Amino acid sequence: MQWLLGGGLPEGENIETLMSVGSWAMCFVPLIVATVIRWLVIPKIKVPQQQLVAMILGLALSEGPIFLSLFLIGSDYPQNQIAVLIVAVFSIIQFAPSYATPGYVITPTEEA
Repeated sequence: MQWLLGGGLPEGENIETLMSVGSWAMCFVPLIVATVIRWLVIPKIKVPQQQLVAMILGLALSEGPIFLSLFLIGSDYPQNQIAVLIVAVFSIIQFAPSYATPGYVITPTEEA
């Protein structure tokens, strides 16, 4: 999305005015929630379909800050846009479904 909507990687220096804490929070809170989903929620889920739903939710939360940085941070803070992009990419990578590999054991649960 950065290349398609943003026209490539942003270049240049940030303006001298610091970016607001609210803008930083809007970019990083979804990434923190996505990390919690990946490392605390998904391992507790035993049903593969529910794991998939949690993974999609986590991926959406990981990709959201890229859009926010494109539209809310804007071209005034190109270095901050790159920082958000890098952290979001690492957040997306953590959702590689290693828990769905053949060696991963899912214990059956009793259904009512």
